[in-house]
Amino acid sequence: MFADKPAKVLTASLSTDLQWIRVSATTMNTLPTPLFQGFSKPEANFFRLPNEWTDITAQITSLAEMKLVEYVLKHTWGYSEFDMVKKITTDEFMNGRKKKDGTRIDSGTGLSKPSVIAGLKSAVEHGLLTEEIDDSDKARIKKFYKLKMKASLDENNAESSDPHADVKNLNIGVKNFDSRGKQSLHRSEKDTIERYNNVTKYNAKDTDEVAYYAGLIAEKLGDQKSLTYYKLACRRFKPQLLLEKAAEIMGDGGAKNPGAVFTDWLKQQ
Repeated sequence: MFADKPAKVLTASLSTDLQWIRVSATTMNTLPTPLFQGFSKPEANFFRLPNEWTDITAQITSLAEMKLVEYVLKHTWGYSEFDMVKKITTDEFMNGRKKKDGTRIDSGTGLSKPSVIAGLKSAVEHGLLTEEIDDSDKARIKKFYKLKMKASLDENNAESSDPHADVKNLNIGVKNFDSRGKQSLHRSEKDTIERYNNVTKYNAKDTDEVAYYAGLIAEKLGDQKSLTYYKLACRRFKPQLLLEKAAEIMGDGGAKNPGAVFTDWLKQQ
């Protein structure tokens, strides 16, 4: 095929072809591998999913909607905030939530702005997410999100979630008590026994609450060996705040020993 071409032209053609082959080979060698390298061992770098999640995703036809619901799930249930709203901006849904110093906690959903807006709209319409809007400042409208929970769950747990629920009946047998202590009725033996049972029940519940939150903190920090210490801390401080701090430490990332960071913070309180 090169018989009719001059020698100089043939040499130039071969040289160009060889250069192209060398460039192509170099480019191919520098391309990143498309294979996923594998998941990290689930120690303190995971969050729970509801057992019905795979059944729910089977009904979702929009990838954007599924990604957004899972992102809200991560930043609520992942921080043991099961029925609390979380402020997440459109930019954070796209590129990842920000720490106080402006750096990103994660990579977000990777969706475009139109996809985030449409996906959130669908998730709310389909009953997967609850959206709360704070438009008190029209220039800075804030939007908060959480997973939509079943109403029956809230109703059934309304009393059990109240730490003082068992104390409400302690005033049985006392009427018309004013600031000066007048017109109070004498307690009967029955009322005294009832009051003792209620207080005992409340103390037991308080102990269970301490153990519950201490366990969550130990699990969140990956520090089960310090469970007794966390129980003492939960008795002294409000356990919900301690759990939020533990979640914040893990959310910031980078701490080689989250338990030690938590302990140092606690000593300053």
